[in-house]
Amino acid sequence: MSRIAIGAIGGHLVVVLFPGSMQHSRLGTLSSGTWFGVFDRWDAGYYTTIAAHGYPRAPAPLRVFFPGYPLVVRVAHDLTGGGLTYSQAGCIVSWSAMVAASLLLFGLVDRRFGSRAALVSVVLFCWFPTSCFLLAPYSEALFILEILIVVTLIERGGWWPAALVGGFASATSPEGVVLAIAIVIAALIGCRGLWRTAGYGLASVWGLAAYTVFLGVHFGDPLAYVTEEGNWHRLTRFPFTGIVHNIGSIRHVMDERGPVPVGYGFVRTNIVWAWIVNDAIVVVAAAALVYLVVIAAPVRRADTAPRAEVRFPVPWIVILAGVVGIVSVTSIRFAGTLTSTEGDARLISVAFPLYPALYVMTRRWQVAVVALTAASIGGALFVQAMFNLGYWVV
Repeated sequence: MSRIAIGAIGGHLVVVLFPGSMQHSRLGTLSSGTWFGVFDRWDAGYYTTIAAHGYPRAPAPLRVFFPGYPLVVRVAHDLTGGGLTYSQAGCIVSWSAMVAASLLLFGLVDRRFGSRAALVSVVLFCWFPTSCFLLAPYSEALFILEILIVVTLIERGGWWPAALVGGFASATSPEGVVLAIAIVIAALIGCRGLWRTAGYGLASVWGLAAYTVFLGVHFGDPLAYVTEEGNWHRLTRFPFTGIVHNIGSIRHVMDERGPVPVGYGFVRTNIVWAWIVNDAIVVVAAAALVYLVVIAAPVRRADTAPRAEVRFPVPWIVILAGVVGIVSVTSIRFAGTLTSTEGDARLISVAFPLYPALYVMTRRWQVAVVALTAASIGGALFVQAMFNLGYWVV
């Protein structure tokens, strides 16, 4: 809740104290408001449009935005009798989901690694460099809450409820498929039986199936969320190819020799630091995954108490691996321009195992834990200020 308060007050101060000339918003959705309005940026407008009007015949690219989050925003708006705008309702949904997710994350990590690890993990989650998207009308806060609900239910033996919540998560984000895989693997490890495991797997994608049917019936393209990705310039490539190309592009863009997308010239430097943030976070997440697979696997088989404290559940590793895998094969390339990694850090942020993994990696060095936390908080404040001003930070 302190993160939300600091975010709301900070966002208000940013747009009040900074001159209007700094608010580069030609591609953004700057609102005249200052409290909820400072989070009405970029994709937030698409989510609230869907919440208010559903999916229009045009523009078709809106179909890449899954319906789970807009549906919850619509419900929140209607429950207030229209007293809140859709943008305000979206913020309330995201803030509530963020608080609930923090509580569940603390409980999950505390049970396995202790309260210190849980506290550091929650701080890293709330102050992740792209945590401003958890405050804005974006789907990330709701999606990570759904992931944590599923994991919590599984650990308590609530397999069918977990699968049903996972099904709604599959209608919230395309990364929900990763959660379905994790549910199946957890069921196999738990010896739940082949038929039950198959049932859990099917139930955990009911939302994606429903959205696919909806698109087929109304628009004649059941896989529009895939076919329309081209309109957002997204490509699927060999893992980490986008990052390699993007790192090589930074120098050219900084020297103003490399091309940038039409209309993006006014944010040339902005694009560079956004790329650096995305690249750095993907590399850190990949390193954490390698650490868990290489280092934590033998620890999982250890019987001694001192080594048991670093045991990482296989489903947690699957979730992190799935998210890192999706991000690593996705990149953006505008026609005639350089490859970029836009959005990677935001997508990575929903992989909750990353936060306790970072703690496990650095737990033996107090200075490293403090430095990691301070860097994350500093990055979060900077990125949010840029986001509130309307800069492209995705």
